[in-house]
Amino acid sequence: MKIAIHIFRWILSHIRLIIAVISIAIGIYLIPFFLLYSDQLLILGYQHLRMIGLAMPPAIGIGVGLGIWIHQSHRRAWIVLGMASIIMTIPSIALFGAMIPFLAPLGGGVGTVPAVIALILYSQLPIIRNTYQGLKNVEPGVMKAALGMGMTRREILFRIQLPLALPVIFAGIRIAVVMGVGIAAVAAYIGAGGYGRWIFGGIRRTYPQMVLAGALVISLLAIFLDTLLARLQWWLTPAPLRNYHPY
Repeated sequence: MKIAIHIFRWILSHIRLIIAVISIAIGIYLIPFFLLYSDQLLILGYQHLRMIGLAMPPAIGIGVGLGIWIHQSHRRAWIVLGMASIIMTIPSIALFGAMIPFLAPLGGGVGTVPAVIALILYSQLPIIRNTYQGLKNVEPGVMKAALGMGMTRREILFRIQLPLALPVIFAGIRIAVVMGVGIAAVAAYIGAGGYGRWIFGGIRRTYPQMVLAGALVISLLAIFLDTLLARLQWWLTPAPLRNYHPY
């Protein structure tokens, strides 16, 4: 039992190294595949990033806006967060299918349009929740001091609450982006493209290297975007708060 505990602790303490070694080994194993499909690597990557890029700006705008709107009302918070939670429980393929009858008359029943709409919907819960929690957790004493200095509610929101809540809000955005990378892979099923084509194509053709390559590049893309956003989060966070929010 003690040996098993020591092994488990060693794995946890070296998890990043283990993941890096496994990823490198898989990458070396897949070199012939990537050489064979090098033309698709960039094309599918562009399609994948395009879905994320089209979905995230409106998702952030809607999510942060709703988070601000509900942060002073428990009733609004209960309703909005409840609806966002329900959306998260809907399987992505079911959501894609539900949108086809509504988007088909507009010529967008399949492809990028339903994928982007689904990404916007799925991104709402982490962004709204983190915006709400970030604003609610601002110290009441800070708010009272600002009111005592003659600041308006609007000034307090934009000059005090949002800057202080920014690390928490950005954490929600990072969760939404990483989650979106995975959901965008499923969107290949409805013709939206992206690295999910390798996964579905590999399953259909019983081609394990293609499935593994798709899973690997999607994972690396999610890690890359999360790291990039972590640096952006650190840069946007007010300097006095950086030591209290290690990224």
